[in-house]
Amino acid sequence: MAKHVLVCGAGSIGKRHIANLLRLGAKVSVWRARNDLLIDISHDFPVQTCVDLLEGIADAEAVVVATATDQHVQIAKEVLKAGRALFIEKPLSHDWAGIDSLRRLAEGAVVEVGCQFRAHPNLIALAHMLGQQEYGRPLTYRLAMGHRLDAWRPTHDYQQGYSADSKRGGGALFDLIHQIDIALWLFGPAIAVHAVLAKLGDLNIRGDDVTNLLLTHESGVTGHIQLDMASPVYHCEADVITSKAIFRWSNAQGVLRCQLPESENIVDSLPEGFNRNDLFLSHMTHFLKRLDSSALWPLCRFEEGVAALQVALAARRANLSQKMVKI
Repeated sequence: MAKHVLVCGAGSIGKRHIANLLRLGAKVSVWRARNDLLIDISHDFPVQTCVDLLEGIADAEAVVVATATDQHVQIAKEVLKAGRALFIEKPLSHDWAGIDSLRRLAEGAVVEVGCQFRAHPNLIALAHMLGQQEYGRPLTYRLAMGHRLDAWRPTHDYQQGYSADSKRGGGALFDLIHQIDIALWLFGPAIAVHAVLAKLGDLNIRGDDVTNLLLTHESGVTGHIQLDMASPVYHCEADVITSKAIFRWSNAQGVLRCQLPESENIVDSLPEGFNRNDLFLSHMTHFLKRLDSSALWPLCRFEEGVAALQVALAARRANLSQKMVKI
């Protein structure tokens, strides 16, 4: 029988989840904060709509929270109180309010955090290689991601969305928190952060549009994360230096290269026809499988989403104090 999934939110990411869930054979219902816009969703997709959030949660087996970031925690609490499985988009929240109580509710529940880069074949290959002795131990890294916000959000006024407002969970630091999650996934927990959050671009963004972080991990690895909402061209890449090799990853090219003293080779490449939505589709497929088998390990655990949020909040404090902040 098809799983019944409620999607909360119907912006660009919400619509992506709706389309993917339908493709995967789920029965989909939709709730959004602006009830007057629900009629548009029913025209675009063969879904049910609901105006009462609690009733929508009660009728579903699982809930996807894809609203503005500042609405995540309250909706997620209601989902977990009702005993429903939860898929919550990144970042978990825009601040720490309510996170401790949400952590308690999440204990033992089926929860996935929407950090889809954990499903990227190139990065999965990189994570595997970093664990092999032949490549030595990781020393340092650089992760980067950016594009102009108006190019990322071309279908509506970018200034009106939460992505343009750091107080609602937007700005480069929070909206591009994927890169922080990748760093924690590949190199382990972070213990300290330096940060510079700047407004340098020419878009009207109420927050940081160029952000630089320097993380120190428990393992001793240090790394640089560069995030922006101002680049004229989309970019997303990584350089990882180990004691025996240099790995270079380009998301645009879909390849992972390994440079050794005597050679340089492509060690992983995306299959033909792979596109960005495959990451979302793969992650949602895994989440739906977990509804039948809670023993399946999540791609991104709730506590890993918490860890990324802790780094982002510490980075805010570091920027204000102009000092290193311990995490």
